[in-house]
Amino acid sequence: MSGNALWQYRWSEEFALGDPLVDAQHRAFFEEAAALRAALASEEPKDEIVAYCSAFITNLRTHFADEERLMARIGFPALPIHQQEHERLLARTESVVAEIHAADCLLDCLLGAHALMEALVEHVTQQDMRIKTFVPRQCA
Repeated sequence: MSGNALWQYRWSEEFALGDPLVDAQHRAFFEEAAALRAALASEEPKDEIVAYCSAFITNLRTHFADEERLMARIGFPALPIHQQEHERLLARTESVVAEIHAADCLLDCLLGAHALMEALVEHVTQQDMRIKTFVPRQCA
């Protein structure tokens, strides 16, 4: 995926892991990323964008916990490394939200949100794909 493709935030079924809950959450992240991009492009008030980002952090925490339960259930061997990646992404998310909250201009908000969503989309499309081969067929 190129940077331009990441900016489009389009879900593809090839990103599905085979677990209905985690796949629905991943799909929702792509939709939320596109919604954030639209909100920033339409110059919605920063308070609304910050509120959206706060809700996103809550959803992200829930998702990471659900995904880690899935990995434990299927015996994913790289679970500790993946958990560290989740912790790093969550810290980055919180940092970007703080940056957006403190930003003086829309461009700074847009750049911060883009960098964050790019990291999250890359996580789903690259890191999470490693889980796919361990998900039993019956989950699909």
